[in-house]
Amino acid sequence: MDQEDRLAYRMLGRFSEAADAVREARRKIEKTGEPGWLSTVVARVSLTMLRVRARRGFEMPDPVVSPGPNDEVGLGVLTALDALTPDERVAYVLHDMFGEGFERVAPLIGRTPLGASQVEARARQRVAGRPVSDVDLDGQRGVVDAFVAGAEVLDADVTLRSEDLWLRGAEMVAPKARLLQAPCMVPAVVGGEAGLMSVVDGKPVALVSFTVREGRIAAIHAITDREHVRRLTAAHHTHAPAGFPQFRH
Repeated sequence: MDQEDRLAYRMLGRFSEAADAVREARRKIEKTGEPGWLSTVVARVSLTMLRVRARRGFEMPDPVVSPGPNDEVGLGVLTALDALTPDERVAYVLHDMFGEGFERVAPLIGRTPLGASQVEARARQRVAGRPVSDVDLDGQRGVVDAFVAGAEVLDADVTLRSEDLWLRGAEMVAPKARLLQAPCMVPAVVGGEAGLMSVVDGKPVALVSFTVREGRIAAIHAITDREHVRRLTAAHHTHAPAGFPQFRH
């Protein structure tokens, strides 16, 4: 996968929007002669899209879903990025994820290098507040399997986030999390974390990812919109940039 595809995906968190951003950036360079590196133009186009999108309500991002390990960012990261302002997201993604210096970030968000570093610092502090898995994928899977089997492995301060739900605390989360399960649960890797795909009548109806810390589930992210799930788990994903692993069921 090209760096520009990955950059647009992390900027926007949606496959179709990322593909649109890369196409628009290429069009600007090829048709209008806009100067600059492709990655810079992709970042500029993405920033414009983020500013327009900020007026919309919350939507669950598009995690990479695969049957085996993938190294893409998880739903927790993507959701945390969605909570940033457009300028914060651009500064954080460019500096923290792609190693760009503030002298290149600054003109994109209309700041001095010092101002850009302050924007990035605020973003980094906000993203750092999310739970992060501290075990490898096999360790995560063991805890998730225990949860499916009925074990009490939810952290006392566990959070659950879906399209229309945000809960904190094991007593609140446990009954809702159980409702996400179906008679057929297919193991999957959702954005690099251990996850599950709920299947009813042979069709995927929900995707769930789990963040595991110290042997307990610290965060759950769920996509329950069936059309969204269908797009993410389709055998031939028409929006995902080339090179993303695909889940086949």
